[in-house]
Amino acid sequence: MRKSQRLHAFSWLGIVLSLVVIAVFGFIGAKGTLEYIHCKELQAAIDKNIIVEAEIVALVHSSSGGGGSIYHIMYRYTDDDGIVYESYCGRGNYKTEAEDRKRIGEKVKVYIGGMGSFSQALTWPVSYGTEVDFNFYLILSWVFYSAIVVYLILCIIYCLFFYNILPIRKKKPDNTKNG
Repeated sequence: MRKSQRLHAFSWLGIVLSLVVIAVFGFIGAKGTLEYIHCKELQAAIDKNIIVEAEIVALVHSSSGGGGSIYHIMYRYTDDDGIVYESYCGRGNYKTEAEDRKRIGEKVKVYIGGMGSFSQALTWPVSYGTEVDFNFYLILSWVFYSAIVVYLILCIIYCLFFYNILPIRKKKPDNTKNG
């Protein structure tokens, strides 16, 4: 195969492929970073140790799978300052939906902690424990940010090979004499 027929990182296809790969890795890394920040804020709200009773207000359907509907049990609490805290305290499927509908109006204990950096009221159900697992999102974001760096390094090495610049790739002169 001749050099001009090989895929090159600076060809249109190479540039588009690189932009797609970097965009996907960047999106997943950014999403992980935002989730990490949110989980850190939730942990700070839990550390304040302000526990209130919120009311279960609805079952919110999130998707339907092969086994039936999947929904989240939504609670809501409004404090004296008018801040509305809403989140979910459980999940169900079509087998438990009738029982969970009976829970609407029931009180659940939740941690509250004011507003987060994304203008979102911070709340977390007490029944789920007192710690939020934010390490997963930290690892996720760093893995994908590192993947971007590795991808760029591999593209640079590929370009150096393509232009025959790397020392290991250069042809050594033939010192043998043909008789």
